[in-house]
Amino acid sequence: MKRFVLLLVVSLFLLGVASCAQAVKLVVIGDAGHNLKPFEWYAQTFKEKFDVELEVIGVPFGEVYEKEKMELIGQTGAYDIMIVFPKFLAEFAANGWLYPLDEFIAKLDPKMEDVTPGYRDFYCKYGGKVYALPYDGDILNLYYRKDLLENEEEKANFKAKYGYELKVPETWDEFLNAAEFFTRKKGEKLAGQVLERDFYGTAYYGQKDQIFAWWGNIFSSLGGVYFNEETMEPGINSEAGVKALEIMKTMHQYCPPDVLAYGYEELKDVFLQGDCFMVVQWPCVGKKGADANQSKIVGKIGVAHVPGVKKDGEIYYRPLMPCGRVLAIAAESKDPWKAYQVIQYLSLETSLDDVSTAETGLDPYRYSHFNHPEAYEMFENVEDAKIYLAGVQQNMEKGYPEMVLPGTVEYEETLGVEISRALSGEKTPKQALDDAAKAWTEILNRLGKENQKKMYQELVKGWRAAGLWE
Repeated sequence: MKRFVLLLVVSLFLLGVASCAQAVKLVVIGDAGHNLKPFEWYAQTFKEKFDVELEVIGVPFGEVYEKEKMELIGQTGAYDIMIVFPKFLAEFAANGWLYPLDEFIAKLDPKMEDVTPGYRDFYCKYGGKVYALPYDGDILNLYYRKDLLENEEEKANFKAKYGYELKVPETWDEFLNAAEFFTRKKGEKLAGQVLERDFYGTAYYGQKDQIFAWWGNIFSSLGGVYFNEETMEPGINSEAGVKALEIMKTMHQYCPPDVLAYGYEELKDVFLQGDCFMVVQWPCVGKKGADANQSKIVGKIGVAHVPGVKKDGEIYYRPLMPCGRVLAIAAESKDPWKAYQVIQYLSLETSLDDVSTAETGLDPYRYSHFNHPEAYEMFENVEDAKIYLAGVQQNMEKGYPEMVLPGTVEYEETLGVEISRALSGEKTPKQALDDAAKAWTEILNRLGKENQKKMYQELVKGWRAAGLWE
């Protein structure tokens, strides 16, 4: 009998050891490609530190929302860790689909005080609670060919045509002049060299999910707002909205003919492959532009603030802060605490390494990211890294926040469709934006006008407190 008991105890002990040795498996979902790489790089670290094994699922950028939402609605528990674009966050949190993180933050500090206000206060929170940690700090910047800007022949020809010195465009009028000037046909000369293919003055993100932001850079600098705070009347078809779309339509003439099909990759490549004078793009393009494996114009790229509008002798510019990425935990996660340990590690411990490499599309979001130019080793020297970071930070300090209301995905894509219709010539800018405003009102009423108004007012209040809203 004693032998039986002893064998039973030993068996139970060995079973327990085997059980403890079995790592928790967590499923990660995000947009496929370079932004999932950190989950692969540190897989062994997660196993050793947190006893976690990860299964990483990548889906196309434009399908992330639907794929995540479908599983969350069904409460399938299919995902544990989710890369979420901030515009999804309010809807996901409001429906109880995300796990609130405040209790975990009290146990394991992610040092949110180091995160810039736009990302800390608006892209990670809903209803006063934290539902995500930052992972990617997106802000739009102006990139241009500084070698062409400094070419003596081009400078002389520009001044002869426009009556002022060729320079980095500070206003939208100057942007349009530069775009027009540098648009050349195959066989024409550019900086003394005969072009073997067409060269374009500029290009933009043309797909419906993000095109609103390239229009929004102009709209915001003209003083446009999403909604009237008191009446919730859409502001997108205001005078500022229409003028912004008219400027964008002029800009369209100096872009590649298929620009309305451009997403991130196409817009990045047309510039880095040397076929375009300037683009507005996310910070990662500056890093990739310094990498000879990804860029044909290494050492020739300048970065500056997105153009604006001159008012009372000063330039008023408000670059959009579209997209971004945060790390959230599904409410149905099989082990939320383990999941939190993983995302806290990525958001804090490895974050500088992850945003300072050209192998990802992740961009700075912590003050400490801007204070370590030596980490950005793709640049030829530290001074070049400092110039890049200063340009990004300059835009971030004037950033115009993306809406993070329930329904934001629908608002933005509806607007994007109508902007595309105006740029393709199907509608006038006024017709397109009036139709978009009508659709926004329908969305607003369907989602509950009073509730949306309350949330919008709270957002604007917070934006003002952070210095991101007039």
